[in-house]
Amino acid sequence: MVLFWSIVVTLVMFQDPSGTGELKPSDDIFGIQPKNQVEVFVASDISEEVKEGVTETLALAVQSWGSTGRLEYWVLGADREAALKLSEQFCKRRVERGDMTLRDCMRDRFNKNHGFLSYQKIGADAVATGRPSMSAGHNGGSEWGFHRYSSSLPLGFAGLLETAGEGDQITIFHEYWHSVQQASIKAKDHPTRRKQMGPVWFAEGSAVAMAEITAERLWESGKLRKWNNTTRPWPNLKQRMTDKMRIIQQKRDQCDTILPDTYEGECAQLAYESGGWAVAYLMNKHGANVLLESFHPQVAELGWEGAFRETFGQSSQEFIKEFETFVDLPLVEQVKILPNF
Repeated sequence: MVLFWSIVVTLVMFQDPSGTGELKPSDDIFGIQPKNQVEVFVASDISEEVKEGVTETLALAVQSWGSTGRLEYWVLGADREAALKLSEQFCKRRVERGDMTLRDCMRDRFNKNHGFLSYQKIGADAVATGRPSMSAGHNGGSEWGFHRYSSSLPLGFAGLLETAGEGDQITIFHEYWHSVQQASIKAKDHPTRRKQMGPVWFAEGSAVAMAEITAERLWESGKLRKWNNTTRPWPNLKQRMTDKMRIIQQKRDQCDTILPDTYEGECAQLAYESGGWAVAYLMNKHGANVLLESFHPQVAELGWEGAFRETFGQSSQEFIKEFETFVDLPLVEQVKILPNF
């Protein structure tokens, strides 16, 4: 395997602290402008080099795929007190902007799924045990008119535990792609927004494929810096995708489908690994820019399945059957669909 650390990248859909299910009335939820609208906030124990790594990677994601509107990226380190202080800064911002009450916001930092202290604990545990682990997530924000992100300590940028900085870059691209998906949805009610994200294998698989391929292209062009900060060389796109295919082959007989629509259970990993290959397969057939130029611009009007049919000329179920046949091919044939840079 070419996975050198445990990493979790997640999409948490549309938190609504008020419980009303209502979004602010606006045709443009995120206030999209033709410029970089990303703000990066870091805990006091995060170094300037780590902050620079996060900021420059997000800037290249914006350059590659366009602005998705207001976006806040909050990075936690390993120190609990620093995390608490950063959460106070977050809450001060939310109260001043009328997003949350101070009481609700201060309670939110203890949320075990996406609270600031949950991300701080991941970094602290990794440093304490010597077992690399990282998590980052798009944790809603549409009800407040921005993309809310949280991240645990980027071990690669920090030069810790033999973790490659290139892996952190891919994670950030992956997460930014979720904001691209979110920004394409115009519906304001939560059920419709969830539905228009599509099944988990597509939501996560497209983030995997776009992050892996875009990062590779930018490394090859010299626009995205290589960190080269481990004793092992960073694997190329073909090697990384080969590793994902090996995981697919190992798990496929244990799961009902190789393209699951779930974040739960032992087969959930296939939503990322198989999903990444599935979207790469679609991009090979229909063009590298098919998601940006065709699929996502149609989601608001046609819905997810309608946009899928219109863009790819088949239903999602028909595609799944076709993709299952592709997974049966020898690896030497499968890697031919990957772009060469």
